[in-house]
Amino acid sequence: FVFVWLFTFAIYARPEDILPSLGELHLTFALGLCAGLAYFLALGSGGTRISWSPQLQIVSLLTIWFFVGVPFAYWKGGSLHQLVHPWLKTFFIFFLLTQVLVTADRIQKLLWAIILSELLVTAYSIVESSKVMWVGDRMLGVSLGILGWNFLGIAAASTIPYMSALFVLRKSFLRTTLLIATVCSLMWMLVLTASRGGILNVLVSIALSFLLVLRGSARGKMVGVATVLALMVSVSLAPTVFWERVGTLWNSSELQANMTAASARESTEDRLVALKQAVEYTLEHPIFGLGIGNFGIASGIDVGQSTAWRSTHNTYAEICSEAGVPALLLFIGLIITTLRNLTKIIRTIAAKDAAIFAHLTYEYYLYYLIAIAVGLQQRARASVELATTDWIPEYNANSSLPKMV
Repeated sequence: FVFVWLFTFAIYARPEDILPSLGELHLTFALGLCAGLAYFLALGSGGTRISWSPQLQIVSLLTIWFFVGVPFAYWKGGSLHQLVHPWLKTFFIFFLLTQVLVTADRIQKLLWAIILSELLVTAYSIVESSKVMWVGDRMLGVSLGILGWNFLGIAAASTIPYMSALFVLRKSFLRTTLLIATVCSLMWMLVLTASRGGILNVLVSIALSFLLVLRGSARGKMVGVATVLALMVSVSLAPTVFWERVGTLWNSSELQANMTAASARESTEDRLVALKQAVEYTLEHPIFGLGIGNFGIASGIDVGQSTAWRSTHNTYAEICSEAGVPALLLFIGLIITTLRNLTKIIRTIAAKDAAIFAHLTYEYYLYYLIAIAVGLQQRARASVELATTDWIPEYNANSSLPKMV
């Protein structure tokens, strides 16, 4: 678990983006390898056994389907490369996560690895703004991963419900301070990225977090109000580029006013074109799709322009156009299974809308959320089994289970 925790911090924080010399250490490879070796040594010695959760079974079937589809790919070599990197790495880490997240303490520690990563990356990007990457007047930030540019809003929206729960459960001054600092830093950098999808994701996440996590306690209501205030202050101080881009969501007449608005509109149209192409490719290749990782290549060749080598910007469109309808059904089944099992534990919700705004089929980040859900399921199941034995007569299922979760 220690190696998995360090790997999580390395994959989210990407310290090599801040200190390039760390890139020579190949941290994610080294830590992932150590985590795997530690697990399989424990497995070989009888210290643990494989837990085949429904989610792990579905992701395993998805992996088999990706393998089967390689011979039918538009570009076989590219599809095979995508299968080996990054998918098999993602599958391996997802497997390890489902095996080691067996206690509530471990789940919380993993969440803190993600939260501290967000604080480090966003705070550095804001403080050292002259040293990080910008695209025009929009901040890309220091990170080339999920905590940069348009992806930041997805990361923030996915984490806000967990931060809300941690705030309610933990009353430590240090942890409360870190949570507040992370929220403020995330909100301000999100505004600097001027990402419309990111803002929408975060607004939905805040609303759902308040309704489903925070409103049940005075402390929860306080953090809900504080989060909204942090967002309002950030928006009130937002640079012009933010208002120009966000304004295109409701005022199309502004499109002709300046280049920023026109660029925002062009971005929207480009994503609609990509979505249309994804549907067309799915209809043409409904069983195995184009082959994983092949959408951009097929798009560029068909249109005959280098600028057409686009991505889908939509996880569902990506998986059905590249791996076919069966893969899409497995993917949707994965999400439905996760949500259904979570509702058996406690009233909650997953940040599934994030998949509409990004293509994350083969990357780690979505599967972290699912693995955390698997960990909660396993912990809840173990708690119920333990509590219903004869030697704990005072157990009350209605009160103990939500506390544990």
